[in-house]
Amino acid sequence: MMELSNKLELEPLQIKFWFQNRRTQIKNQDQHTENLSLRAENDKLRAECVWLSEAINNGCPNCGDHGFRLGETPNNEQYLRLENARLQEEVVQISRQYISNVIRAAMYELLQMAQMDEPLWLPNIDGVKNVFNEEEFKRKFPRGNEPKPNGIKTTASRESALVTINHINLVEIFMDTNHWARFFSSIVLTARTMDVLDGSTKMIYAEFQVPSPQIPNRDCYFVRSCNKIVDGLWVIVDVSLDHTPITRCWKRPSGCVIKQISNDISKVTWVEHIEADDTLVHAFYKTFVNSSLAFGAKRWISILDRQCERLASAEATNLPQRNITHTLSTDKERRKSVLKLGERMIIDYISGVSGATTHQWTTFSTRSGYNTNDVQVMTRQSINDPGRPRGLVLCASTSIWLPVLPKLVFDFLRNENTRGKWDILSNGGTIQQVTHIANGTEIGNSISILRVNSPNPAQNDMLIFQESITDPTGSFIVYAPIDIRAIDVVLCGGNPDGVPLLPSGFAIFPDGPSSSTNYEISDYSGSFLTIAFQILFRGGSSREEVDKGTTKYS
Repeated sequence: MMELSNKLELEPLQIKFWFQNRRTQIKNQDQHTENLSLRAENDKLRAECVWLSEAINNGCPNCGDHGFRLGETPNNEQYLRLENARLQEEVVQISRQYISNVIRAAMYELLQMAQMDEPLWLPNIDGVKNVFNEEEFKRKFPRGNEPKPNGIKTTASRESALVTINHINLVEIFMDTNHWARFFSSIVLTARTMDVLDGSTKMIYAEFQVPSPQIPNRDCYFVRSCNKIVDGLWVIVDVSLDHTPITRCWKRPSGCVIKQISNDISKVTWVEHIEADDTLVHAFYKTFVNSSLAFGAKRWISILDRQCERLASAEATNLPQRNITHTLSTDKERRKSVLKLGERMIIDYISGVSGATTHQWTTFSTRSGYNTNDVQVMTRQSINDPGRPRGLVLCASTSIWLPVLPKLVFDFLRNENTRGKWDILSNGGTIQQVTHIANGTEIGNSISILRVNSPNPAQNDMLIFQESITDPTGSFIVYAPIDIRAIDVVLCGGNPDGVPLLPSGFAIFPDGPSSSTNYEISDYSGSFLTIAFQILFRGGSSREEVDKGTTKYS
């Protein structure tokens, strides 16, 4: 498929749809039999007409008669162009009808999976009916029995939550691909709209990730459609059209049902039904990856809940004084500027840890025991990016397993009093918190500005900008050194987009579902800790210098 794409200089998705459209035409050939018969007869008559016209116009070869014209012959090239345009339009119509039928069936299936309980969803040990019964699904939806490619595993999960956001605003986030990717940046690495089929349906490519170099990203093509069922009730459905060799991840009918509870409260029921290749996932991570904590509904709904709280915090006017400086508690625009800088820092960190498919990692293997901690290294050139220091950026990342509860790891790393035990930026000095902004109800969801009181007076003008976030499926502590003059611009409400940041930090995830299947962080015995550092090689550094630095780091 990719070879054909390169030869024809077409998008793989265009080739994919050509084949799908061709299959659709074959399936519907009974409907076109009469049309094809008439077209064949028409072509035969046209050929005869051309032959007769040429014979008449050329005259008799024996008598030298040049003949006479009965009229101009049809312009064959023009006709073929018109015919080709008509056939293309027919293919588009058939394709849209095919997609419409797929979406209609997917919408029905999603609603069934969102609303049904037993026997499709069985109760877990806590009585919550979210354990997927695959055998019942196959009985209810027989087309689910189609054979899967080798190495493909099917997972399904469901979660519900009340979130602090207007239902219309939430629908708009889902239908704006760029906004949706930023909103769910902890799981969506890249996303783009391939084609807008109509006002409520679009084709999307997205790359999903867990921030760890040991867990491969999942790239997926799917159609997203938004439908209003009744006032206050909306359905967003995602579905891949077919298995193709282009990717190794496909969405069966997935998405969410959004119900208005009040003007600022919505109930969201999320269903995530995925087929994906897990053969490249290390055996130590498979339990986690195949649970709803990695790519499933639990993680999506947790990120949604946390992000909605973050939006509410940005708009709030009655924040507790103990959590924030007086100026930032009363000035919403200044607080938004700080939160926007924190959002960009988190996105930059996650993209550095995961690495998009367009970037290649170099691996330094140090595998031993349970710590499958290969150090992954990647370089990126920063030239005209106002949000990143100029030069060659080196990102080094690894994941390890710790026999410690995720919450304990999170509290240790975010505490400025214990920071000197691991952070080389402290340089033997002490860390003082300058200001602290809570951005959610969960303890630990906050942005801090820290001052390094270093024994070296020349380093005392350096600050650390840090955001810590946590939800039931994972936590992050991300930070970056920042110039005191740059942070003054942000604290005064200035545009944070031009502030150069090179974030480093930690991502903490539970090591897999416990026997309770409640999927809460407190239920786990250990943690997966991803560590990532970004280092700047100033402009003019050679690749040899980078390699030397990498060897020293590893």
